[in-house]
Amino acid sequence: MIRILFTFLIIFSFNLSSSQEAETLDDLARISFFTDVVPNEAIEGSAKSNLIKKLDKILLRESLGSSTNDRFGLVAVPSINTYEKTSGTPPKYFFDMDVNIYAVDYLEKRQFGFFGFEGLKGINANKQRAVIAALREFKPSARFSQFLDETKNKIIQYYNTNCEFILKESETLASNDQFDEAMFTLSSIPNVSTNCFDLGQEQLAKIYQQKLERECQGIVSEAKSLIAGESWKEAASVLQGVLPGISCYDEASALITKIENHWCNVNLGKAQSFRAARNFDEAARALSLVPLSSSCADSATKLSQEIYAEMSQLEQRDWDLKIKMYEDDLQMQRDEMTFELDRQKILSNAQIESAKALSKMKIEVKNYEFLGNR
Repeated sequence: MIRILFTFLIIFSFNLSSSQEAETLDDLARISFFTDVVPNEAIEGSAKSNLIKKLDKILLRESLGSSTNDRFGLVAVPSINTYEKTSGTPPKYFFDMDVNIYAVDYLEKRQFGFFGFEGLKGINANKQRAVIAALREFKPSARFSQFLDETKNKIIQYYNTNCEFILKESETLASNDQFDEAMFTLSSIPNVSTNCFDLGQEQLAKIYQQKLERECQGIVSEAKSLIAGESWKEAASVLQGVLPGISCYDEASALITKIENHWCNVNLGKAQSFRAARNFDEAARALSLVPLSSSCADSATKLSQEIYAEMSQLEQRDWDLKIKMYEDDLQMQRDEMTFELDRQKILSNAQIESAKALSKMKIEVKNYEFLGNR
């Protein structure tokens, strides 16, 4: 029995270890880097673009590829050790330079380390070509591959280690009614750390609901104003954000019932008028828009049956065909009249709000002052 238990524990430990290892490998595979160069008076124009292309090729060789995402990057910072112009005819330019590659989290303005390519030398009668000649020594190496692997592991380790702190920070912001800032903090967790990312997404939905709780009375007041102005659809759209469990849900429910009864009476009245005019197509369309939860839903069902019974077989067949044609359009209108809001939609709305905040952080021209004077 002891031997069986011992064997089971070994198998369980192996499976757990394998699962964690697989998750880590998946996380590593999700990391990609943008590439950039901090120019100086020598590294600009074609020399700068040449250096970026070389860095991109190295990443491609490492099966990483360059990224358009502004999060994690490899930033090349060239420095000139020696710059000489020979006195011969024609004169030539000589450069001895280093290129340091900084691995950064640009969103957080954080460095994860750097790798130096030192003693790159080039000479040419053209100044830019002399620099490009020096950059020919900028080549992939086993040490640089190791640097990239170490950087990826550091990134994952950072978010795994600091995840609890990040979640706590978002809770503190939310407790101070800084909901947008809290959601931004959670949205900033990259998907390179599966566990932390999932926890962040879960908390994102909760904080979004907290935000709705705080905004609840404002939502109800806005809906009342819209109803007073006969803007029924707009009022319904506003009230969709009020969820069961939120403090003003009962008050919002009363407004929802009022809106549903309005739609009910309006569409039932339209259907009756169209029936009298024997315009069965429009009568059917109006009846399909009567909310099933409204007070006159039974009356609408009864009227629908009566209208169908009045039709000839040819009209019934034509009506069935047109209903299928109208279905997509009708579904869009029904969606405008529904108050269902599941958890996934809550999370989607939260992500939209966070994306707006993140988009404000996107800067076309990056500033690398956080690297210091290099």
